[in-house]
Amino acid sequence: MATSGNFFVLLRKKLNIKTRKKELYQKAFTHSSVNLKDKEGNTINFERLEFLGDALLNTIIAEYLFKLHPQANEGELTKLRAKIVSRAQLNSIGKEMGLIQLADISSHHKTFGENIHGNLIESLIGAIFIDKGYNRTKDYVFKFMLDPYINMDELETMVLSYKSLLFEWSQKQRHKLEFKTENDGCLDPNINYTCQIYLDKKIIAKARAVSKKKAEEKAAKIAANILKPFKTNKNE
Repeated sequence: MATSGNFFVLLRKKLNIKTRKKELYQKAFTHSSVNLKDKEGNTINFERLEFLGDALLNTIIAEYLFKLHPQANEGELTKLRAKIVSRAQLNSIGKEMGLIQLADISSHHKTFGENIHGNLIESLIGAIFIDKGYNRTKDYVFKFMLDPYINMDELETMVLSYKSLLFEWSQKQRHKLEFKTENDGCLDPNINYTCQIYLDKKIIAKARAVSKKKAEEKAAKIAANILKPFKTNKNE
């Protein structure tokens, strides 16, 4: 799509972006699998713009939270920013915006994972910054990326990591929390890890998933629904 004539029509109608720097936005939506190069032999894809957009997004959100919460300390601001710019959050927003519809991806590259949606958000932000500057980039991020898709009032209750939440809760409540995760012996080739969670040496939750990290997070979410650490933290 990034190299087709319809690209700029969609860029304007779908993303509300008007520009004369066509090559810049085409690059922002070109996946490395296309294997394009310029006349000097330099690769053409969104990865460098993604790097720039990632840094810009963190700065934009940091500035916003700094002004919005004048009494919050560094740790609190960091947690709030992490919730807004989390990979899952960006993937969800990118998918809702339909950015993949504008991307140029090789037909041979059939699996690119969920992160493509968040990557395209970051590369687009990088392109807008180069094209229009910081202030207009900031305005675009809030008007078209954050305000329509994120409820800022719900950020306080959003959980980024149930595993981290449980460890924080257990330390405050002086409980012994253990995660025991192991390969399940290939009982199912698509689900390779089993995690069991023990609280004071008693098993309280278990789960299986395709990776160690996912199995632990899945089990931690089950345990959190049982232990209700949210209420404890809220009252402290």
